[in-house]
Amino acid sequence: MHPDIRPSSRRFIAALPALLLAFAVEAGGPAFDLARLDEPADSEAMTREVARLDGELRKKPKSAALYAQRGAAWFKLRDFEKAVDDFTAALKLDDKLDEAYFGRGMALGRNGQVDEAVTDLGVYIHRHPDSSLAYTKRGIRSLWGGNLDRAEKDFTRAIALDPRNAEAHDDLGVIHAQRGDYEKALHHFQTTVRVDPSYQKGYHNLAMVYYITGRNDQALVAVDRALKLIPEARDSLLLKCSVLDALGRSAEAKVLREEAEFLPAGERSARMPIQ
Repeated sequence: MHPDIRPSSRRFIAALPALLLAFAVEAGGPAFDLARLDEPADSEAMTREVARLDGELRKKPKSAALYAQRGAAWFKLRDFEKAVDDFTAALKLDDKLDEAYFGRGMALGRNGQVDEAVTDLGVYIHRHPDSSLAYTKRGIRSLWGGNLDRAEKDFTRAIALDPRNAEAHDDLGVIHAQRGDYEKALHHFQTTVRVDPSYQKGYHNLAMVYYITGRNDQALVAVDRALKLIPEARDSLLLKCSVLDALGRSAEAKVLREEAEFLPAGERSARMPIQ
């Protein structure tokens, strides 16, 4: 920020996103951006946002929208129990606040309560039947719960609503791969990275199919693309080790495997396991 900007102006600029969201809510807009709920966020910024919303709720304790906003902040902080509590509080105040059903469904799924998550997302879908995003997120929770048939229906519907939905293509590819239909899986993973070249998991899963089907040169290219996007993705590094072993480059694989062992595992996602 420019050094000549006065402190009061800096505070206003820092608060501007929250003010704009508040104006949008007052105008009848959603309490938070559903499409960005799953995106990583700066933990310090989200902690400040929770503190801000604490203050707002002391002034407006009957505001369902504020509870939903704080639930979204807790979700981004990965405190899913508190997120569920706040989304539930929002719904007790206003059960027509559709985004609170969406947010609670997202948080319940992350908390391992898949059936409850599917139910909440189902409420949102009933009210918003054209939401490709909601079908995708419900499908992911069904996939986590092992219900491949139900997940497949949701991903297929999501793609019908939005053929460029990279996440739905990627997750539908995972289902086909788990069933051993690698050519269908390959089609969906290729579509994923074509419509969204920044989708790291799509390259990882594409590399996995190439590896499983013995196309190791192509697997190496794909996994390198995944690692270019997220260099410290542990699963992708371990996959690259397997590919290098298959290519007869075991010395390189050994060095890389030792590096990967010290990295943290990634978040739960529909990522194909190394076989």
